[in-house]
Amino acid sequence: MNAEFIQNLPTAEQAIARLRELGMPRRNNELWSFFPVAKIPTPEFMGTDFAASPAAAPTTSPAATLANQETDFAALLPIANNARPMIREIVPGAAEMAMLKCNNDFGHTVLNIGKGAKVSLEILDNKVTHDIAAERFDINVGEDADVEIFFANPACNLPLRFRHFNINQDAGANVRFSSICKDTAIGRVSVECHLKGEGANFDYRSLHVLDGEASQHSRLTIYHEAPRTTSTQLARNLLSGSARVSYDGSVIVGYDCTGVNSSQLVNTILLSEDASVSVKPVLKIYHDDVECTHGNTVGELDAEQMFYLVSRGIPKKAAQEMLMRSFAQETFLPLPDSPAKKRLMAELGK
Repeated sequence: MNAEFIQNLPTAEQAIARLRELGMPRRNNELWSFFPVAKIPTPEFMGTDFAASPAAAPTTSPAATLANQETDFAALLPIANNARPMIREIVPGAAEMAMLKCNNDFGHTVLNIGKGAKVSLEILDNKVTHDIAAERFDINVGEDADVEIFFANPACNLPLRFRHFNINQDAGANVRFSSICKDTAIGRVSVECHLKGEGANFDYRSLHVLDGEASQHSRLTIYHEAPRTTSTQLARNLLSGSARVSYDGSVIVGYDCTGVNSSQLVNTILLSEDASVSVKPVLKIYHDDVECTHGNTVGELDAEQMFYLVSRGIPKKAAQEMLMRSFAQETFLPLPDSPAKKRLMAELGK
């Protein structure tokens, strides 16, 4: 199945044809509701009429079919820009740690992780100056494999960056996706996760610590396609200045998927009057025997906790930093001891 997936990846011509058919992202597109789409430069290959070329994307090939099913501009952009796929096979039962770094503006990584493998993947930034960068990750996780994907890159001022993850999980596969974002410009992380096998679990945790005019956006779609699958989403934000964050999360539970458990929680602390957050939870459930929840909180630092700390002689600024650090660390404390948790907690300790 993995070899077939690789063989059927769209070509640049097919991706361009699909992008021309979709057109540039617009605010009325639910995938881009909160994103400042006017900041996205129009690629030269889009032309002006956005008309698709039938000859460029034959609809009979599996690759063209895959391209035509894609609806996210950011997912197609690396392929359309001729990003050569970096393909890695991790054999069943292997234990591996790896760091992934894109050396160009556009990158495409394909990972096929075998049954029962234990894998830790850290994604590093490409800090070369550019107007736009886009990375795509296709990650196929075999039965009973345990995978952690994480990034905690230091703040940088790259103008515009997209990261798109397409994750497919077989029965019993466990994936933990964790990130810390301190970027100062505009970015979007999109995740499409397919829980294809019974007992598969996807755990998502993100933290945004933003200031100035930073604008960061998250788009998640989790498909529960098998019984007794689970997913967890926990997103936390610490926002000051005029920083803006959006979280657009969808959970879709299929007709025959009994015993599904899914939760989504977004917690935001606003440290200034001009900071803002937008949250859009979507639940599409086609089975009665499920447990799906979502929640969203927005507020300031707890006044009672601040009073308690200050009344015991702790300076106000130090008390604020203590509460913010505690809020941030709680995001990742439930993770098992692993390279991901060590790296994330170390970043928060700086």
